[in-house]
Amino acid sequence: MTLRFFSDRTRPVHLGPYPLERLARQDTPLTDGIPAPRPLDFQTPDRQDSLIGAMAEHQAMMDAIRDGLVNKARATCPDDPVERSNHLKAFGYFSDAPMVGICRLSPAAYLETPWRNPGIDRLANDLRTRQTKTLASGIDLIMADLKDSMEAPPSTIRDHSHAIVFLYDHPRAPRDGEPGTGWLTGAEAHRSCLRASETAVVLANYIRLLGWDAKAHTQTSSDVDLNRLAVAAGLAIPRDGDLVNPFIGTRFGLAALTTTFEMTLDRPLARRQPGLGPRWWLGYRTAKSAFNRDPYARRAFHMGPHP
Repeated sequence: MTLRFFSDRTRPVHLGPYPLERLARQDTPLTDGIPAPRPLDFQTPDRQDSLIGAMAEHQAMMDAIRDGLVNKARATCPDDPVERSNHLKAFGYFSDAPMVGICRLSPAAYLETPWRNPGIDRLANDLRTRQTKTLASGIDLIMADLKDSMEAPPSTIRDHSHAIVFLYDHPRAPRDGEPGTGWLTGAEAHRSCLRASETAVVLANYIRLLGWDAKAHTQTSSDVDLNRLAVAAGLAIPRDGDLVNPFIGTRFGLAALTTTFEMTLDRPLARRQPGLGPRWWLGYRTAKSAFNRDPYARRAFHMGPHP
């Protein structure tokens, strides 16, 4: 933890912990230089002690329920697209998303061949053959919902008009000799992927319960180009063959949901950004600053973020 000079208690939740509103923006998204997305692999057969293997089944569960049935009775919700955007962004930040952006879903963002997590098939086989043995309340209902989601026919997103994009920064790499180094090493991208997936999947389900179609997209199962959506939603800039966020850099993971739910859009970032300045360094009215962006920069993971 570092000393904070300013409070963020009056900052609206939907603005998030980073001062995204201070960045230079433009009306149309950058289209040149966006790197092609690649699916993230959770299989580590040569590293049986890696945390990645333990996360693989959970990621498969997220991907298995990224789609679902839409409530036929639409719920009452705000008609104002600005208020809708603010509410849904607030949930993203409540779920510890560092940054959330909203853009229009264009046909250019469709993947020519959608990704599908190979772990879903293994999970489906386990659900068919494995008997659940637990005393946890409601686990049978959860497993039943999971089975229903996996047996539902594949859906299309061709009538979806908007996308909400979630950016989760990677934790730093474990240091040599730090407790947990062996099983945490190399899991930074997978951790960000899983965290972002959880937020996208839960919010997509909520929107479907409201009566609008929605589908989550992750770095292991997706119908859309997450890199292109991140640029369109004002979260990243293509630079030197990579995506760059002005506050975080290149070390982050993405997830998104696409939906028929109308919302106000964020403007894309301009390629040239002004210096972030002393307000960013000192954390003026924001939870994050240049000094406290990474609570583990000088602190071991096993000690937690707070003293």
